[in-house]
Amino acid sequence: MHNFISFIKEFRLPKKNELINALRTLTKKQFWIFIGVLIVSLISMLVLVQKINNHFMVEKPADGGSITEGIIGIPSLVNPVLALSDADKDLTAIIYSGLMRKMPDGRFVPDLAESYTVSRDGTVYTFVLKKNVKFHDGTSVTPDDILFTIDKINDPLIKSPRRASWDGIIVEKKDDKTITFTLKKPYISFMDNTTLGILPMHLWKNISVAEFGVSPLNVKAIGSGPYQVESVSRNADGLPETYTLKRFKEFTLGKPHIKSLTFVSYANENALMKALLSHSIDQTSGLSPDRAHEAEEAGYTLHTATLPRMFGIFFNAGNNKMFAQKDVIRAMNIALDRQGIIDTVLHGYGTPIKNPIPQTLLSTIGLDEATARGSIEEANAILDKAGWTKGADGIREKGGTQVVTKTKKVGGKTITQKMIVKTSDPVVRLAFSLTTGDTPELKDASVLVKDQLAQIGIEVNLQKVYETGQLKEIIRAREYEALFFGQIVNHESDLFSFWHSSQKNDPGLNIALYGNKTIDTLLEQALGTLDPSQRTLKYASMSREFSNDIPALLVYSPTYLYATSRDLKNINLDTLTVPADRFVSLHTWYANIDRVWKIFTN
Repeated sequence: MHNFISFIKEFRLPKKNELINALRTLTKKQFWIFIGVLIVSLISMLVLVQKINNHFMVEKPADGGSITEGIIGIPSLVNPVLALSDADKDLTAIIYSGLMRKMPDGRFVPDLAESYTVSRDGTVYTFVLKKNVKFHDGTSVTPDDILFTIDKINDPLIKSPRRASWDGIIVEKKDDKTITFTLKKPYISFMDNTTLGILPMHLWKNISVAEFGVSPLNVKAIGSGPYQVESVSRNADGLPETYTLKRFKEFTLGKPHIKSLTFVSYANENALMKALLSHSIDQTSGLSPDRAHEAEEAGYTLHTATLPRMFGIFFNAGNNKMFAQKDVIRAMNIALDRQGIIDTVLHGYGTPIKNPIPQTLLSTIGLDEATARGSIEEANAILDKAGWTKGADGIREKGGTQVVTKTKKVGGKTITQKMIVKTSDPVVRLAFSLTTGDTPELKDASVLVKDQLAQIGIEVNLQKVYETGQLKEIIRAREYEALFFGQIVNHESDLFSFWHSSQKNDPGLNIALYGNKTIDTLLEQALGTLDPSQRTLKYASMSREFSNDIPALLVYSPTYLYATSRDLKNINLDTLTVPADRFVSLHTWYANIDRVWKIFTN
């Protein structure tokens, strides 16, 4: 240690003259070698310093920037009680907030609420509001605003599309910060109700029922969400065409990063795509699969999510006896080339499905590649074995006369004989009419189904194509043999409506006319099971039961497509149910970044 201290005391930097004299002693070659080494050393030192700096630096979202999004349709009912169109729901999701907010990972987080409790029997929910929660006009949010909003939903004269979800629920104000909801029985989807946007009672209370749907507040809406209306411009017909929103700095989950949003309405997808490709707008949602590649080629980022929409063929065995034949249904299920339909009709933007349980509820359910692609050979073998024979026109039938294959041993040899046997059974021909909607996607998918089933000797008649209104009436009356249609599973409780035997008749939504006591029991139990892990076990049991029965030939779930600027970050569509859900984490999106040392981040 003594020697080291002495060295430090004696150490000194060379003086300027000494350094110059030392350099003069170098030859020309040695001088340039010295300069080269010095330059390399300086560069190495700078690189090392940069690496050390980068090691301690992180990217952090920075405030600022703006977004212009194109939408189809005019948002004229920006109101959580009345919103019906996708355009209305988009703006409503941004301008209003509820007691809770469902995040992209499926969790419910407190929004206006500070906390909540659920009674042991799952029938009473108690919410306590946060302190100093405000509407955009600075007025405090109170339990009275919540009571008022739900009263308007329940008013039959207002005809709110959300009325059914609040039927039979008792809402009570306990004090200035506390409100309770009492249910008749446990209901697994009730937490979705708590995301309902809350109206400011002080602005709406003097608006009559007759004026409720035409009030200017449905356009210049005031809520408590992450963004507030700054201005609205109208077109030549006086309809709101462009909404400009600014961030609400007092939003309960934190000030949004993006400074402003603009929503521009377009009449149709062609007009919308023209604006996107010319970069008049920054982003748009719900792109058709056949236009998605155009957006990518134009430099946009394409975000995708599998929607909980189940498209497939639903049978009515009462109108066609062939659907009561399990071997026929099994062969059809194996023959369908689901991936081929997706690739052709949806340009690859879809997920093959064979089970009514959405993957978001039970991610382990899926298809192996063989099933997704289909097997004509295996399907034909099943029908051959079951005795369905092809006629002169290539369509299979059974009954009346039947080809029976018999084998016997003669002298140690096996001899196979085919005999035509008359039966008392009526002739059943494997042919059915397929009813569907008048949209390109449904019609194109139906044509492919027809072609694929023809390869196993099943005839599909595609004459029954209807517009939306007509199709609804046909479905309500159950006037179809088979129906190519889609189910939208917005909430877990929708599974009861689609598959419980009590829902076979109108207004029930069991369009497969499916009846299974085991499924009924599991659905009833799931409705009252609040523990998600326990519900998952019941869904797994349902999945196995559905696989045995094959109550419908499910084909695909479409992919939701959202094109945005490449600068926009932190977009998460993992558990998207409806298009407006893309905005649940809007307050965390950002377009600008700062680089700061880790010690300066939260």
